[in-house]
Amino acid sequence: MQKQIEELGLKLFEEMRGEIPGIFNSDYWQGKLMDWVMKDPSFRVDLFHFVDVLPQLRSSEQVAQHIKEYLLKEGRILPGVISVALKAATARLSSGIATRSIRKNISAMAERFVVGREVKSAIQELHALHEQGIAFTVDLLGEYSLSNQQADEYQKRYLDLIHHLVRIANQWRSDPVMDVMPRVHMSIKIPVLEPQIKAVDPVGSLEKLRKRILPLFEAADRENVFLNLDLGQWEYHEITYHLFESLSKFKNIGIVVQAYLKSSEGDLERLLTLAKKRGAPIGACLVKGAYWDFEVVNAQQKGFECPVFKDKAETDRNYEKLSRFLLDHAEHFHIAFGSHNLRSIAQAIVYAERQKIPSSAYEIQMLYGMAEPERKVLRARGHRVRVYAPIGELLPGMAYLVRCLFENTSNTGFLKLSHRDNIDPIVLLKEPAVSLEGTPKATLNDSANGSLTDFTKPENREGFQKSLDRWAKTFPIRVPVILSGFSQKGERVFEGVTPNDGQTVVARVEMASQEQAEQAIQNAFEAMTNWRAQSLATRTQWLRKLADILERDRFELAALQCYEVAKPWLEADRDVAEAIDSCRYYARQAEQELSPRKQGHLLGEQNWLSYEGRGPCFVLAPGNFSLAILCGMAVAALVSGNTVIMKPAKNASLVAKSLFDRILESGFPKEVCQFLPGCGSEIEAYWVEHPLVAQIAFSGSRDVGLQIIEKAAKTKRGQPQVKRVICEMGTKNAVIVDDDADLDEAVLGILHSAFGFAGQKSSAASRILVHEAIYESFVSRLIEGCQSLVVGSAVQPSISLPPVVDEQARQRLLHEIELASKENKLLYRGEIPDQGFFVPVALFEVESEQVRLMQQEFLGPILAIMKMKTFAECLRVAASTEFARTGMVYSRSPKNLELAKKEFRAGNLYFNRASTGLGMSGIGTKAGGPGYLLNFVDLKVVTENTL
Repeated sequence: MQKQIEELGLKLFEEMRGEIPGIFNSDYWQGKLMDWVMKDPSFRVDLFHFVDVLPQLRSSEQVAQHIKEYLLKEGRILPGVISVALKAATARLSSGIATRSIRKNISAMAERFVVGREVKSAIQELHALHEQGIAFTVDLLGEYSLSNQQADEYQKRYLDLIHHLVRIANQWRSDPVMDVMPRVHMSIKIPVLEPQIKAVDPVGSLEKLRKRILPLFEAADRENVFLNLDLGQWEYHEITYHLFESLSKFKNIGIVVQAYLKSSEGDLERLLTLAKKRGAPIGACLVKGAYWDFEVVNAQQKGFECPVFKDKAETDRNYEKLSRFLLDHAEHFHIAFGSHNLRSIAQAIVYAERQKIPSSAYEIQMLYGMAEPERKVLRARGHRVRVYAPIGELLPGMAYLVRCLFENTSNTGFLKLSHRDNIDPIVLLKEPAVSLEGTPKATLNDSANGSLTDFTKPENREGFQKSLDRWAKTFPIRVPVILSGFSQKGERVFEGVTPNDGQTVVARVEMASQEQAEQAIQNAFEAMTNWRAQSLATRTQWLRKLADILERDRFELAALQCYEVAKPWLEADRDVAEAIDSCRYYARQAEQELSPRKQGHLLGEQNWLSYEGRGPCFVLAPGNFSLAILCGMAVAALVSGNTVIMKPAKNASLVAKSLFDRILESGFPKEVCQFLPGCGSEIEAYWVEHPLVAQIAFSGSRDVGLQIIEKAAKTKRGQPQVKRVICEMGTKNAVIVDDDADLDEAVLGILHSAFGFAGQKSSAASRILVHEAIYESFVSRLIEGCQSLVVGSAVQPSISLPPVVDEQARQRLLHEIELASKENKLLYRGEIPDQGFFVPVALFEVESEQVRLMQQEFLGPILAIMKMKTFAECLRVAASTEFARTGMVYSRSPKNLELAKKEFRAGNLYFNRASTGLGMSGIGTKAGGPGYLLNFVDLKVVTENTL
């Protein structure tokens, strides 16, 4: 077919001669700007960032400042007309007029891809397209909904659009080419119809989606409107296809198929089966896919198998293969080829002609505002051409609009290659050539983060659920004291109940006595001699084996956390992944940092530097990261050559016991690790002050941490060395929301950070500092987002807000809410179930950084929100507490982000993303980072005379 494809393609190029897409027209300022964008890649990135933030900027001063920061960087050379316009916008005298002109021009550049800001103006343009013989599929701009209120509003707007379009479009002239299909054609993105779509919960997500989408399909059925389900990111893929299958009774339905997905051939097979079953054709719109960069990065970050082809040519080849599949089964599909690539289009047309399939059996779809010459010549040849025509304001549509700009200016984009770069058409019409490189995959060596569980895969969801079911049959489970491998009873038993209902006993924890505490120390001290002599290679080997065992049992370990500490599925899985990471990371760091090394080059002597364990290490872990933190501290001490006394949080003893069992299974001798659950503060103090304990590794509250530091500092008679304390403590994390922030991203990030584990993580957001210019809008969005959170048992995959870890924590947090209500304005308080240790989400407006809510340390779903005048004031207030563990900044000002890098005091600082310390947040080198293992060793130098 290649010869025929080239012949047709060359004819199409010839028929387009002299015409260019409007976006490339250099006669206007916009065109000159786009010319420079395609010459300077760094300017392109900066310009599109500026375009993205522009709708959020309210004043000429803001626009001028962002022009300086993004477009007039020091040393950047720009063409005269562009340089003059941009500099005029930042000049004091002319800035007002110039910034308005630039806003108008750049907004127009983005708006060229929007058929109208509202329905009335859109209908006028849609009618104009109809008169040109161009069909349409309309959609509403927006990527997702933050809240049920937003989702309800989208549903209403879709319904209104159906009714308005049908009423008007039925009056237009008939057209035999276009009228093969219903005149009104709409595309729907499912994330805008439900804020709580979760890959981990496809059944629940499907149920929620159907409630809002069924009225749309029922209305479309009555009005003879064609509805097409759009397909966005991979995480929504399976849910979208299940939803589509549940709607198969409706007449005029279709769905997008993304050729860059490895699953796309199977998707078409699935649709073919459905079409045969229902006895009527199904709409299948074949596109290449718009989220390639995101999918690759997301898969690499999370350690998932990448769902998309790496090579663009591989996607192009697959597109052609799938187009032939559709044409081979044309009687079962309403076929649409969505592409601007004339090679792809010509291939489909040639194959259709070869198979004697009439042009009325398929259509060609393009994006509004792009490829005008292509759609014109194809329509002139008698093909049905449809444009994807979004409607809406710029702000919710910027992600789509910027994608359009990137596509037009991409070095590999067909439109740029054919119209701007004037590449020889015969080159562009060649068969796609695939490189020999494979698709990117995350590696699981020591240097890579461990993978999270990909819950888009049914086998992973089923495996996790089976683990939950197995645990449920085993409760309650006894958790003994274990001294050098021997299980013992404690002096009394603590019954740990699941926070999910506050009643079911999951663990009977033996409370260690003081005699057992003393025996544990003696065992650990006596084991040091042999353990210190154990080779580093053996210790790291066992640590890597432990990582493999944790990976093997990750569902069991995560599911147990859902019961014992009420950690939701995703959070529990991340906890296990972090434990695995710490094992692999510390094994590698131990080899790099603790291996003996030769020092100096003096004649007549040799000097060797080595490290050895200090002695028994008391590991005191919290319940919020019941596996990850305990594992990290314990294995760091072990691999450094220390014996360990593990003291888990009382309410997380069963998870800790599961870790302890696997430490022994991996090869660590039973004498080097003692396990003492349940013991009280008196015994903890006994350990801290004991002369044979060499060091304490602690993570928890500031008050307890400071007591440990104070007591450990006192040297007792018979103590062989000065105690060392590695202490992570205290948290009162601040989030800054600047006046140019993407508010939807900020709200999403804060909802995740503040409430993902009911606010109990040490990285949880606690104080929100919001610029006054966007304060009201932000607070309104945040409240709506909180109202849409799903509250319930952590065993259920659908939930957003679980209970807190125990009744004591619940009562303490309820008391904090009561105190805060007397001192501050309550903005929102959520509803909670009657059973279980639940605490309501509580949002408070505060007027001073000195109020208790802004200073007191507590972990729970309570937020203090403060209105700020400037970004500098936000930084000052962020630093006004004794804690500096984690910070977040939502801003699109490069200047302010640079300022935050220098002045925001936090051990972990996140820009424009959710958090996953300095000051009173702890002492010792940062856990999980370089140098941490050096806290657990003493340095030793041996000098030998060689003369």
